[in-house]
Amino acid sequence: MALGKSIFELAVDELLERQQLTKLELRERFKKTKPFRMEPVPTDEMLYEYNQMSKNPQRLIRLLETYDREDVNQYIMEMEQLKRKRGGRE
Repeated sequence: MALGKSIFELAVDELLERQQLTKLELRERFKKTKPFRMEPVPTDEMLYEYNQMSKNPQRLIRLLETYDREDVNQYIMEMEQLKRKRGGRE
């Protein structure tokens, strides 16, 4: 005989689903907004981090797990353009 989910398990499932939907909505709503109390990262530092990430595939996987694939592709394209502008220097 299979036991059904308890009311508490159903409540937690519902809360987790709502939390995920809320995160997605906030991410979409504030997509083009500067993060609170954050300063822009210098271009050299961004390029260095990108080059380190390309040497370690686990970092790229974490990036894809954290952010939307389209945003990650845009980031990679921008970093590659920056590398070409600087003549391939890191």
